[in-house]
Amino acid sequence: MSDDNDFDIRLGKLEAEREIKNLKAAYAGLCDAGYPPAPLVAQFTEDGIFDGGERFGIHKGHDELMAYFDGVSKQIVWALHYMVAPAITVHDDLSRATGTWYLWEPCTLVVGGKETPTWISGKYTDEYRRVDGSWRFAHVRLVLETISDVRENWIDSPFVS
Repeated sequence: MSDDNDFDIRLGKLEAEREIKNLKAAYAGLCDAGYPPAPLVAQFTEDGIFDGGERFGIHKGHDELMAYFDGVSKQIVWALHYMVAPAITVHDDLSRATGTWYLWEPCTLVVGGKETPTWISGKYTDEYRRVDGSWRFAHVRLVLETISDVRENWIDSPFVS
């Protein structure tokens, strides 16, 4: 491998990492703006997956993602997503990447028909693909650690059902 090629790959990885961080920040901002379905779905590949586990379900492809994001604002009526401590690995082909992020999210969650001030924490494990020159989510997996009523705490009330 020539030095020029090595430089190009290293530079490409740095640029990709920056673009992926911007993608995740845009995702968080859209979630905080009420989960508008069309702009959120546009961030995913055609076969993209959002896997929110038992709490938020698994949604595959643009049609399922559109339905999910269209309804999630009825569950989470206000949110502020903090995406923390990104660790991104870009493959040498500069078309695929993986990343992890911690989530800290104060929000208003509807529980039993009542708005509840809630802390959500968890970890995202993402897969990304470069499509038509732009990075997209291929697979977003959220593993929840806590969903706790703010008025209690995550020790006494670790999960709100």
